[in-house]
Amino acid sequence: MKRVYVRMLVAFVMTACAVTSLKLNTKAQNLTGDWKDNVRAGFESRYSKEDLKDFLEEVDKLAAIRDKQQKTEAFQETQESDEEADEYSNFAIADVDKYVNVRTQANTDSEIVGRMYDGAVAQIQEEVDGEDGKWLLVTSGNLTGYIKAEYFIYGEDAVAVIDDYIDRYAVVKADCLNIRENPDIESKRIGYALTGEKLKLTSKVDDEEWINVNYADDKTGFVSADYVSVVEEFIYAKTMDEIKAEEEEKKKLLARQKEDETQKPEDVTIAASEQPAKAQYAESGNLRSDIVNFALQYVGCPYVHGGNSLTNGTDCSGFTSLVYANFGYGLSRTPSGQLSGNGRSVSLDEIQPGDIVCYGKSRCTHVGIYIGDGQIVHAANPRKGIVVYNVGYDNILGVKNVID
Repeated sequence: MKRVYVRMLVAFVMTACAVTSLKLNTKAQNLTGDWKDNVRAGFESRYSKEDLKDFLEEVDKLAAIRDKQQKTEAFQETQESDEEADEYSNFAIADVDKYVNVRTQANTDSEIVGRMYDGAVAQIQEEVDGEDGKWLLVTSGNLTGYIKAEYFIYGEDAVAVIDDYIDRYAVVKADCLNIRENPDIESKRIGYALTGEKLKLTSKVDDEEWINVNYADDKTGFVSADYVSVVEEFIYAKTMDEIKAEEEEKKKLLARQKEDETQKPEDVTIAASEQPAKAQYAESGNLRSDIVNFALQYVGCPYVHGGNSLTNGTDCSGFTSLVYANFGYGLSRTPSGQLSGNGRSVSLDEIQPGDIVCYGKSRCTHVGIYIGDGQIVHAANPRKGIVVYNVGYDNILGVKNVID
């Protein structure tokens, strides 16, 4: 009982002192200063030395807890104010003629483990002093290694030009889709692509019926827009094994040019697995609910600049585009692209679960998915990963309704 009494007394005194301290415009974490000596003098005449010892021990424990809480709160407030800067502080884009070697150490004598191609995106892990100046330890795709810093655009400079470094691909939905020399059904077949294969677009899609794609090396052709979905992706570094595998795939594509349609006829059947999930919904409300629930299952997963995996890591626009891709929607791969080119603009008063909220100051630099009740789910930054926030945590530039 005596111990309980002491705890109650400590709580009362700590509260009273905190209030007094705040009124005097002093910091609450300084409660363990001279006032304790004054309390000792007042209590010695009224309580035993054992009670006083217990009392002061409790004061020390509670003061330490309070000090830790205030330091944590102060740190979080500082981090929140730097949210936008944090997200892009270690983002980099390769700026080279064709590619630069990725090495195991910060010098040109170390082993080459892969290649970073022009325009490839990376996450900076560390800056180090290496051979002939500064080197960066970066992660891009499945590769981590060292490259000289002079071969990168990074930080806010990279953010300003990120929209210029997006590649667009036609993903084949048909079982076997012909690639034709010209945009005409009667045009000569120059090859074919199978379900799930990706063909890089040569330019922006202007024709609603035919899409111009790279087929193999410098060869181009046309595919029917009805049997592909267009996606946007970043370029990533490649390991030496990935480079070898890519070369083998190119050989297979070139070999297909020798096959005529009797050997491998076109089959534009679209498998059920390739049908857009959105087509299965009669009501948009159910679709919105499923989009939100699908997105929420990735809370806690990591943030990776330029990443393309909901489980292994992606960034803010990657998160929104990958979530929507699961339901048959093709969104831009950048925040500004989603604000300017996807869906229709609605007011914050009209917002519905599943809508995309766009943030920034002069330009859109961040996006999240509204989940209802004044909250969003988003890939926040490398420190926090995918989390739930209040919708108004930062300046809102716009809200996009992609669904209806």
